[in-house]
Order: sequence, then C-alpha cells, then structure tokens
Amino acid sequence: MKQMSFRFIGCVLMLACVSAHANMKLVGEAKLTYMFWDVYNATLYTPTGQYQFGQHPMRLTLTYLRDFEAEDIVEATKEQWQELGHPEYVQLFSQHIEQAWPDIAQGDSLTFETNEHSIGAFYHNDEFLVSIDDSQFSDAFTAIWLSEKTTEPKLRKKLIGDAK
Repeated sequence: MKQMSFRFIGCVLMLACVSAHANMKLVGEAKLTYMFWDVYNATLYTPTGQYQFGQHPMRLTLTYLRDFEAEDIVEATKEQWQELGHPEYVQLFSQHIEQAWPDIAQGDSLTFETNEHSIGAFYHNDEFLVSIDDSQFSDAFTAIWLSEKTTEPKLRKKLIGDAK
C-alpha cells in the first residue's frame, strides 16, 4: 500500500511539473569546463524568463558531457556546500541526494524542478526520480549554481542571464 501511494504521489508531481514545464522560459545557459574537460551544459528556466535567488518555480537542467558515477556527483555536491560555507547542508541533505541520483552517462540529463512552494523533484533524462518535500533543500541545492557565493561566478552570470 505504501509503495502504491508513493507511486501515485510521484505521478501527480510529475504531471504537475510537466504542466509547469510547458510554461517555462529560458533564463540562461552555460557550459562548465574544469581545466580542459567539458563537464556539463546547464540551463535555467523560470515562468518569466528572469531569475532572482530563492525564486520558485524554476528548473535547472545539467546535461552531462562525460560519464560520472553517482557517488562522484554526490561528493562534488557535498564539497560545493562546504565551499558555500554551509557544512550543515551535508548533514541535513546528503541522504536525499545519495538515494536519488543514478550513475550518469555522457548525454544524460539531471533536472531539478521546483514548484511555487519550493518543493523540488529530480528527473533523470526527463523521467521522474524522486520528490524532496523540503523547501529548504531547494535553495540549498540550487545555491551551488545560483548563489552569489558560488564557486563558478561566470557560469552563474550566464545562467541568470547577466553575462555582460
């Protein structure tokens, strides 16, 4: 019974996000390159095509240009939270991402989409993975790319449409 209710909730969230997905406008896009390796292309969408940190709904998609094991992506996320000065996020949210993410192959996408209440859902190649019913998680996760304290300020500027 529990498994069936989780599937039902997942389907409802997926349908709600598909509906919202159609109304999203591109804010910006950027490519992350580390040393001489292209890592991923990132795109950010909102209903208005504009973004301010903490704004919801929104959709951030990373399309990977290399293969990555899930544990490597999880570790990179934890490192970014440390760099942002939020080590508490590692304890609070590690379980969410460790259980959610699959291994990634070149060309795969990982999408995080939030609703107007800041509740987020992950998708792998547009297929629903998991919903995270914690509004604090949404801003903690997207801060990696969208916070003014990000370790990738040039990527952030392009994503938020401020690449001047």
